[in-house]
Amino acid sequence: MNDIYDNADAKKNDFFEDVYGVLFCPKETFGRLRQNPPIIEALAIVVAVSVLSPLINASFTDVQSLNWFVFSLFSVSFTGIIKWVFFAAFVEGLASIFKKGGKDKFKALLALSGFALLPWLFIAPVTLLKTGGILFSLLGVLAGIAIWIWTTILTIFAAMKVYDISSGRILLLLAVPFIGGIVFFNWIIGFFTTLTKLLGS
Repeated sequence: MNDIYDNADAKKNDFFEDVYGVLFCPKETFGRLRQNPPIIEALAIVVAVSVLSPLINASFTDVQSLNWFVFSLFSVSFTGIIKWVFFAAFVEGLASIFKKGGKDKFKALLALSGFALLPWLFIAPVTLLKTGGILFSLLGVLAGIAIWIWTTILTIFAAMKVYDISSGRILLLLAVPFIGGIVFFNWIIGFFTTLTKLLGS
């Protein structure tokens, strides 16, 4: 009987343990989260990160400003969720082209990419640093850059773990649309340049 309860508890993710693991032991933690993707917890993180900026800059002068603040919270939360899902769908679409996609992997990527946003929660104290003078403002900028790099690395780790590919291949996978965009942009410029020459001749 005890074994049954132990096995059931083992399948459940401890949220705070997962948070600590993602921040400081991402490789092992992402591997565990992949087996049982915590979508609801990831959604909560996305919403928390999205509303952080309005909460930091909140100021109320009357009922109208309070109503606008509440509306802005819903707006940024909805926008953050859309960006989160779109990013996962975009990467999943690219992975499918290379025969690496799948419904279960899309669900896992949603969960892991949501947890990869955890470093952004440190933006709140970093923002407060910027109000302490030039030195603290500089430290705030450097900390903000570090948080961005940290989040990017965690996101790459998440995609690597979900699709079981090397860092070189995931970077290539993510670079494909940017390279394609540059090529397309150059093609458009070349097309209109040629067209202008033809019309002018």
